[in-house]
Parts: sequence; structure tokens; C-alpha cells
Amino acid sequence: MSYTTVFDVTQSGYRQWWFAAFGLIFVAVGFALPYLIRIGLLRKPPRWMEVWFRPFFLGFAILWTVVSFAGTASDYFGLAADLRRNRCEVVEGVVEQFDPMPYTGHRDESFVVADHRFHYSDYEVTAGFNQSTSHGGPIRDGLRVRIHCIGNRIAKLEVANSP
Repeated sequence: MSYTTVFDVTQSGYRQWWFAAFGLIFVAVGFALPYLIRIGLLRKPPRWMEVWFRPFFLGFAILWTVVSFAGTASDYFGLAADLRRNRCEVVEGVVEQFDPMPYTGHRDESFVVADHRFHYSDYEVTAGFNQSTSHGGPIRDGLRVRIHCIGNRIAKLEVANSP
């Protein structure tokens, strides 16, 4: 049987960069605070706030950015390396017990293939496959698939071609 690859972590690239980059906005604001006060865009704060707020704000923003980058990059590079080095379990079969995620979220999409349960959400920051059917994903009941996974994380998803 031939398959078409619909997701491959090694081809998708580092998709979670935006999560870590979001912290850069706050890093920039932290550095810009004295300038914004000087030009009158912000009112001069009380002395205690001048002394403590900026360092804590800036420190937290930098910490958030570094930790979120390290976490998401580690997730991506680790899963991609596992797929390249054939460390992934391969699960093949028909999608059963498919439970789609509502468009608004609030519940993971889930399904079972060969007694292996998978669940994911579009709103989860992960390197693995997470495109729900309500947002254009390919999974549906009765679909024949081949999944390369580490636990519940889908590194590669292939869908069987119609005969």
C-alpha cells in the first residue's frame, strides 16, 4: 500500500518560534521604559517602582523568552532527531474512535490506531502534528494511516492513497 506524507517534523521546520518570540515584545518594552518616561509617553512612577519594576519586568521577560525558546527548540530538534534516527515507533492501521476537537477548542482531538491512542490540539505548542479536523486536518474515522511517534507525539503522519 502506498502512502502520502501529510506531516513530517523534519520538513515542517521550527513552527513554534512565535511562542518564544512573543517574549521579545516585553523585552523591548522593558528596555524602552526609561525612554518612554523621558519623552512623556508614560508618567514618572514612584521611586520604589523605578527601582524595582523595570528590573523585575525585564528580568521576567528575558527569562520567559529564554526558557520558552529552549523548551520549544528542544522539543522540535529532539523530535526531528528521533525521526531521522528511526527511534520512533511506527503505528499502522485504521483510525477508530475518532473524537474531533470543536472549532473553538476546549477539548483535544483524539483517535485510536492499532490500540494506540493519540490526542492533540491546535492550541498546544508542540513540534508534533497537531492540526485538528476543524482547522483543516486530515484525520477522520476509517482513514488508513501510518504514524511515526514517540509516545503520543506524532513525528510523521502518512495517509494511505486510495486504491
